[in-house]
Amino acid sequence: MLKQSKFIGLLVFLLCANWSYGQTRKELEKQRRKTEEEIAVTKKILKETKAKKQESIRAITTIARLIEKREELIQTINQEIVYVNNDVDKKKNDIESLNIQINEEKKNYANALVQAYKNKKVYNHSLYFFAAQSFNQLVQRMKFNSYLNAAQEKFLFRIHQKREQLELALDELLGLKTAKEALAKNKQNEVKELEQDKSAKNKVVVALTGKEAELKRNLEKQKKAKENLNAQINAIIAREIAAERKKAQEQQKTQTNTNNPKSDPKKTSTQTPSVTPEVKILSDNFAANKGKLPWPVEKGFVSERFGTHAHEKLDQITVQNNGIDIQASAGAKARCIHKGTVTAVISIPGMGKAVIINHGEYYTVYSKLKDVTVGQGQSVAFKQTIGSIGEDDDGATEIHLEIWYNQDKQNPEAWLAK
Repeated sequence: MLKQSKFIGLLVFLLCANWSYGQTRKELEKQRRKTEEEIAVTKKILKETKAKKQESIRAITTIARLIEKREELIQTINQEIVYVNNDVDKKKNDIESLNIQINEEKKNYANALVQAYKNKKVYNHSLYFFAAQSFNQLVQRMKFNSYLNAAQEKFLFRIHQKREQLELALDELLGLKTAKEALAKNKQNEVKELEQDKSAKNKVVVALTGKEAELKRNLEKQKKAKENLNAQINAIIAREIAAERKKAQEQQKTQTNTNNPKSDPKKTSTQTPSVTPEVKILSDNFAANKGKLPWPVEKGFVSERFGTHAHEKLDQITVQNNGIDIQASAGAKARCIHKGTVTAVISIPGMGKAVIINHGEYYTVYSKLKDVTVGQGQSVAFKQTIGSIGEDDDGATEIHLEIWYNQDKQNPEAWLAK
């Protein structure tokens, strides 16, 4: 009985461990499928961009992101192969263990049959029962006979059960080997595609060699456009912060006078509020969704990241980005990433139209829009379309997204869902 309880305990542990292990593999499979989908989207966008302008900085950027995604995919596939190999080894051990258990059960059943046969030769069942010297002995002999029959049935049942488990384990092993072969083939194809992407990127870089002066002029235009956008956003948010602080202070003063009519109006509270309770609720709601907000486009990829980084083509040139740029398919629509109220709609040369949406102390800014479908003061819902994304000189459909906490710039990638 003790051995049986230990065996059951071990079985439960192994099942739990296998469930946890399976969950990790499932997450890797999900990640691989997502990356494959992102590669497909990026390839489609690259094809559209190249159809309009074969050699451009946008082409280099897109291919660079494609290379990143392929390397990420290959890494995920390698991890999956490791997990599958471990699963194969574990399944082989399970099969070996089941074979040992089946042989042991067969041996026990054979011994039981031999013992039963010997008992039949030694005595007749009826005579054995009637030879009992008392009623209690008769009952004991009947119980013993019933126990022998039940034991034989249990041996047969266990053998049948173990065989079914063995067949299932063999099927699972076959499935794992098939999955491993598919992963290996997928990896081989991705490595081949990766080399082709690197070659394509080098060709575009070579084609742009000698055009550095023109590229630098364009870069300077973009820099001025972004500085203009930044200045206007700063000014708009500063006005909003000042108005909100004044409103919060007036609310506090009114509440103090209502609660204590004899209070000295010259005495101010030690804690001067900067926002009203309503704005605080909006801010907390927005902050609670960090890392879970939707993208401002249905499908696309980050073509330029947040912060200061090296230029894709021009040596010794750094790019400062207050947000992120997301390249999408032609005709893509821009959408609001969280419910809020439109603070302003502005037009910036080189950055198209821009929509600034208030979410309490947080602001989201959507620029490089061709047209806008919302107006100042309008409430906007989660994922509501706010306009169409325009095309730049390279034929790329790209939206510029910024997230501000009051006047502090945030990295949008940290806020968007992965």
